[in-house]
Amino acid sequence: MTVHLVPGQNAPLPSRVLRFRAVDATPIDVSALIVDGDLRTLSSDHFVFYNQRRAAGVELDADGTVRLQLDEVDAAAAGVLCVVSVDPASPNGPSTLAREGLSATLADENGCPLVVFDVPLVGSEAAAICLEIYRRGTEWKVRAVGQGYDGGLAELVTRHGVEVDEPAHPVAEEVPATPGPAGIPLDPAHSFERAWMIFEDAARSAASFRSSRDYAQARLDDELSESVADPSTRNSPAVVQSQARAQERCDALVAEAQRKFNGETSQLADELRAIDPLLPRSLATFESVAWTSPVTGSAVTDGLRLGELSAPDLGELRVPFCVHHPLGRPLWIVGDPAEAAPVVAALAARMLVASPAAQRLEVVDLSGSLRTFTEPLGALLASPVVSSASDITARLTALSESVDLAEMAARSGIRDTLPEPRLVILGDFPHGYGAEDAARIVHLADHGPAVGTSLIIVGDSAAADADPAVAVLERIAQHVPTSGVLTVSDPWTGNDWILTPDRLPDHPLHRASVLDSLTGQ
Repeated sequence: MTVHLVPGQNAPLPSRVLRFRAVDATPIDVSALIVDGDLRTLSSDHFVFYNQRRAAGVELDADGTVRLQLDEVDAAAAGVLCVVSVDPASPNGPSTLAREGLSATLADENGCPLVVFDVPLVGSEAAAICLEIYRRGTEWKVRAVGQGYDGGLAELVTRHGVEVDEPAHPVAEEVPATPGPAGIPLDPAHSFERAWMIFEDAARSAASFRSSRDYAQARLDDELSESVADPSTRNSPAVVQSQARAQERCDALVAEAQRKFNGETSQLADELRAIDPLLPRSLATFESVAWTSPVTGSAVTDGLRLGELSAPDLGELRVPFCVHHPLGRPLWIVGDPAEAAPVVAALAARMLVASPAAQRLEVVDLSGSLRTFTEPLGALLASPVVSSASDITARLTALSESVDLAEMAARSGIRDTLPEPRLVILGDFPHGYGAEDAARIVHLADHGPAVGTSLIIVGDSAAADADPAVAVLERIAQHVPTSGVLTVSDPWTGNDWILTPDRLPDHPLHRASVLDSLTGQ
């Protein structure tokens, strides 16, 4: 079955042998970059293009497609970037990619399309990264990227670590890559990937520590059981000494595992502190200078921070938990509205700065719990806050109709009529909502993301058993609890982590500074 991706969406790859091809109204070339975890090309030999047609596992064929044999890709590689650029063999042709019509396809070895991505462009790009094929443990996945470069192929590959003879053209509208820890650049457009790399490192370190600790305890149990197996000697001094030595070996192994784990987590903590000031605001902590410094260039981001992950047996280790942006499903903040308010405000603040275009707010707040957040942001409100249950249905109906019209306009290519992106916050759900309102919210959740409408639901899911639409929302939403425990199983080791959601800062001046930055962006 062919999967049609939208920007930021990822999908598993059922085949290890693939072909990447692309079509555009402009004559184009395809190429590929074999990159490390920081999206830096392993070397100049790992750039596959018309003058260098092959590297391990990646080959540019004569038919203008890139053939990938993923099992043969360099073991040091974290992924492969699939690239298109204006054909340099057409000097009198267009100098940029067509604004519409660029489509990238990933097919299996039999030519059956697995993934199709219609790449959105603004019209000034001469090169673009269409797809990122990346490792996840022993598996491979694909992500729709759609990142364009006005400076063409030279700028694109230079930004990813390839030295070229011609200088890359600077692009004033883009946020430049920023030096990160140990001189490794942090590309704001791939900050989400860096955050997940840190999570993966933490997960693997934690799994190794737990495994060593469990092994030491299991070996101790076996040795203690063996020492008392003979009833005639179980109380002898020799057995006592044997048990003591077994305990020492166990303690030494656990201590060594703890020492290694502490060193690894200390490095991760240092990296987090180093990159936090460099992250875009949607991924940075509220203590970061990103929230107090003026924003320069475009707000390029590919992720959204929800909170911190921890585990009771891992001491002080804390790692950020982030989700990809744009969101493909609504966020459901579970809990009492008053208790949920600072969590809602924190997530909404990050969502407002995550969109490349200015978002407008639509808010339902029957209890008034969100007033301290919405009142300072009056300039961002698309409509007055709904504070009466009798007005909810009309507002949801209007939003649904707006999304439907936007979808029709997009399908017809009338992009000038698309509405401004909306962040819809539905507080106090489902209390006070009408019988059909949950179905309208499901409609918004299904169709809104494609036209820039995102959802935050606030409330409880007690009605899920009685209302099928509420049950659907509960199933498709990303849950964020304000109290209690939400465990997140990491995808690399399967271990559980506890999510503590971020909250808007408590200090009035700090909170005001964050909110002021939203209206001043």
